[in-house]
Amino acid sequence: MQYPPEPLFDVLRAYAALYPPRLLQFPREFKFHQVHNFLVDSILLNRHFQEYPPSAQYQASFWKWAIDRLENYGEEDIELDERLYAHHIALMTEASSGASIGLAPPPESYVTYMWKAGELANGAVYPGYESATLLESRTMIESGTTGYRTWTASLSLAQYLTAYPELVQGKRVLELGSGSGFLGIAISALQSQPDLSDAQFAALWLTDLTEDVLQRCSRNITLPCNTSSRHPNVHCRLLDWSDALDSAKDSAVKEFLHEANPDVIIGADLVYEPSVIPALVGMLRSGIETPTSKNIVAYIALTVRNQDTYNKFLGEAERCLVVEELTIPTPGDGLLTPDAEFGKSETRPEVKILKIRRNTVTLQ
Repeated sequence: MQYPPEPLFDVLRAYAALYPPRLLQFPREFKFHQVHNFLVDSILLNRHFQEYPPSAQYQASFWKWAIDRLENYGEEDIELDERLYAHHIALMTEASSGASIGLAPPPESYVTYMWKAGELANGAVYPGYESATLLESRTMIESGTTGYRTWTASLSLAQYLTAYPELVQGKRVLELGSGSGFLGIAISALQSQPDLSDAQFAALWLTDLTEDVLQRCSRNITLPCNTSSRHPNVHCRLLDWSDALDSAKDSAVKEFLHEANPDVIIGADLVYEPSVIPALVGMLRSGIETPTSKNIVAYIALTVRNQDTYNKFLGEAERCLVVEELTIPTPGDGLLTPDAEFGKSETRPEVKILKIRRNTVTLQ
């Protein structure tokens, strides 16, 4: 299979993930017709983006950026496809509709994250690339929760799992704080590769505290363009971590963990404030120390926005569990980029991935 040149494909992948055009590198090293035709054929006319489009607001800014640079390409006798202009005009009309558009929050949008996955990938967006498409909020917090969008730690953990897919392939995976469902979709793609004979044994249990967030997760994982919509063993369940610390409710937690019977526990961006740490550590301990012969392992990705909060989580976790910091693979060919939360030129907090397992000394 012939993959497109990386600078061209980076533009497509950035458009799919609503990456700010001001931070994009225009692939001027290619001839005008190469860039022009790729933008028209692979983005403008792409059936996936017609069915699951980025918001009109974002598209208007992207196509203004693209058209301006195509028009000033520096080659003689250039002529842009009229459909580019027509589409941009329609977007400008849609994006500017409403008297108070400047004061309104960014609208919800479909967002698609992509990574190279070989010739057997379903190619919902582009041949040879796997993808995860979600309807997401474009605000940091909506309805009192951060669960309606994908955060950087989720991309980092997915990047790690795509580099080491054997960690989840053929496994029963429990996710804490699933949010809009990105990691569930990514893991489903890894579990569903056609050449895997053990795919039938794989399972996904996606959990969250909030009913509305869990409903959004359920809708996203069942979008027909996502591999997760064809996964035979996916479950969405409400789960309150604090129940693991409540003697009146911990039996229900144990019953759920017995049903889910996880081999692996995952979670991303779970330590957003100190108050959640005791409940999270309690839930991790309940899941990892469930009476079973399995060596259950958790992979938790954390964005270090506040060092004291991170240190508090680490300290509490290490009192009862074994915690190991893992090395995140360098972003590159086939891994998830760009970043959903921060631009290339902007300061971004550090993301750490921790491998957490039972402390056999504590248990004895």
